[in-house]
Amino acid sequence: MRRISSFVPVLALLGSLIGCGGGGTGSSGSNGPTLTSIQVSGQSAAVIAGQSDQMTALGKYSNGSTRDLTSSVAWSTSDAKIATVASNGTLSAKASGQCSVIAASGSVKGSFNVVISPSLISISITPVNITLAPGTAQQFIATGNYSDNSTQNLTGNVSWSSSDTSVATVSSTAPTTGLAKAVSGGTVSIMATTGSVSGSTSVTVSSATPTSISISPLNPTQPLGVSQQFTATATFSDGSSQDVTSVAKWSSSSNVANITASGFESSSNVGTTTISALFGGVSGSSLLTVNAANLSSIAIQPVNGSIAQGTKQQFTAIGTFNDGSTRDITHAVTWSSSDTTILTIGSSSGIGKGVAPGLINVTAKLGAQSTTVPFNVSNATIASISLAPASITLPIGAQKLFVARGTFSDGSTQDISDSSVWSSDNTAVATVGNSSGNVGLASSVGAGSANISATFSYGGVSSTGIAPMTVTSATLVSIAITPSSALLAPASGVQLTATGTFSDGSTVRINPSVAWSTSDNSIATLNTTGFVTGQSGGVVTVTARQGSISGTANILVESAALTSIQVSPANAQVPMTIRTQFKATGTFSNGDKQDLTGFVTWTSSKSSIATISSAQSTAGSATGVQPGSTTISAVFAGQVGTAALTVTNATLNSIAVTPGSASISVNASQQFIASGTFSDGSVLGLTGQANWSSSNPSVSVINNGNATGVSPGTVNVSATLNGVTGAATLTVQ
Repeated sequence: MRRISSFVPVLALLGSLIGCGGGGTGSSGSNGPTLTSIQVSGQSAAVIAGQSDQMTALGKYSNGSTRDLTSSVAWSTSDAKIATVASNGTLSAKASGQCSVIAASGSVKGSFNVVISPSLISISITPVNITLAPGTAQQFIATGNYSDNSTQNLTGNVSWSSSDTSVATVSSTAPTTGLAKAVSGGTVSIMATTGSVSGSTSVTVSSATPTSISISPLNPTQPLGVSQQFTATATFSDGSSQDVTSVAKWSSSSNVANITASGFESSSNVGTTTISALFGGVSGSSLLTVNAANLSSIAIQPVNGSIAQGTKQQFTAIGTFNDGSTRDITHAVTWSSSDTTILTIGSSSGIGKGVAPGLINVTAKLGAQSTTVPFNVSNATIASISLAPASITLPIGAQKLFVARGTFSDGSTQDISDSSVWSSDNTAVATVGNSSGNVGLASSVGAGSANISATFSYGGVSSTGIAPMTVTSATLVSIAITPSSALLAPASGVQLTATGTFSDGSTVRINPSVAWSTSDNSIATLNTTGFVTGQSGGVVTVTARQGSISGTANILVESAALTSIQVSPANAQVPMTIRTQFKATGTFSNGDKQDLTGFVTWTSSKSSIATISSAQSTAGSATGVQPGSTTISAVFAGQVGTAALTVTNATLNSIAVTPGSASISVNASQQFIASGTFSDGSVLGLTGQANWSSSNPSVSVINNGNATGVSPGTVNVSATLNGVTGAATLTVQ
């Protein structure tokens, strides 16, 4: 009996062990839970060769319980040359590649995919051991060398440093990462470091001074509207030479061409200009000649136009070039009128003024090309003037542009803002401009009420339009600039908008009434409207200020090289006479992308099939001429992107205007959309190319589909193209 009693506890202990799932056999006895699956995981799915990672095996059982099986499973990998796993689950990465880590317990297995990346062995910096002159710069490139013999450009991912910044500095921030600048004589080490790995090269800064500068290309001739990169090479007193393009001060002697701080030139007029580069007190120059040899035809807008005597008309000249591109050449052509007693016209501005009734011809000439259109000056006299907005309330320090529309004795209407005399009856409250660039622009000065008026007089008849303006006591609290940050390439730009928030909570666009500035004009420049243009690589702060209130935006100008341009859509189809829009996106060597649509030179390989605009306001807009196929190209900074365009013979069947009916208040606006249905069943947007009209401009005026309420009433707004019209109803309350 004693022997039996001593055996019972042993059996009980064994049963207890089996019940707990011991032994890792996948079964815990006939009544215990069964191992159903194994989940394998690691601290990371990406491991670097030479490193280790702890793997974990979690067992799941038939009763829903889980158990850590890391130390009891059998570990293996699908490729032991890439990685191995020890019995405790420690993975050792051997070489780059991908493999599966497997954990097995009996017939139950689990796996986990691991990617082994090559380890960084060293960093090479190029160029190696160079000599620079004081004031010059050098872009260094850091290349990572990996355990699998692969290499990778790490320029933007390493930390750069100089052993002596009094001799040479190096940038560690975008967009000038890796750009070294020589300061004074001596030798330094330029280093690139990431983690525990670093590389270096030496830079010797000489005491040499520049003796001459040569510019390339030398004395080139280029067609109107084309851009190119100039480079400057300096020769030094020690006989060495260096590229000083990025540090020279560039200039153009006339408005024939503009040039950025980085030497990127864009031609804008026919003629000659001297392109100069100044460095270290020494300058070099190149005579640039811009001609119109590539101009194939000129079109004048409007065609068969008419204005009332005493009013003005801005004529526009559109040039079509041999490469299929079209550009606005209004200020490049020479304008003339066949009879200046009927119409005078500015020879360079294209602004015509009706003097007396009659029919004349307006001519635009550039190079060997010229074109003429008939134009009529009527004997109509002014009947009434309406202002838009009809009334306005603004806080102190804001501005609003008023538009004067005249109705004449023959029932015609036209914008006469530039032909009217503007005034305010209370200049302590509001003022209004009469000079070029600010005609009709009202500025709120102090709290109170004022009447803004526009008076037109000619032929012994005059009329005045009046709009009340209320200025509240609200004051400017803050200024926000949008976009708050932007990425540019040299010679490209972006329009910034300054929005003021006032003490009454109102917000107003205040671009014309702020002072714009940039922290470094060599990196980016600004005009008075807030349009910023990239000049050379770097980061600047743009500020919009009114009194003591200011807002800022950060602008990054790429120093990385443009590597490609993508044109979208890659394939397009458009009927004859209809426009379609293309977009150009540039990709830089550091991976950045920028919309370059308004800055590339657009061309069409067959101008007889389609033309495409390079003008800023219509850039990338292609127009079908006749059926066929052509290649659309976008060129900028030496890179070219292309797309295919097919022009069909489909005709416009109908135009739908949406919304079909709308209601707005006085001074409010409504955007209408025009969509055309063509004979081939295609439907295209026509909003920007249709001719829009309002049945009663005294109730509402419309431009590019955007209708503004002037006074209460109901009008029909119409969109017409190629003899087809669509309409909608607008009620102004």
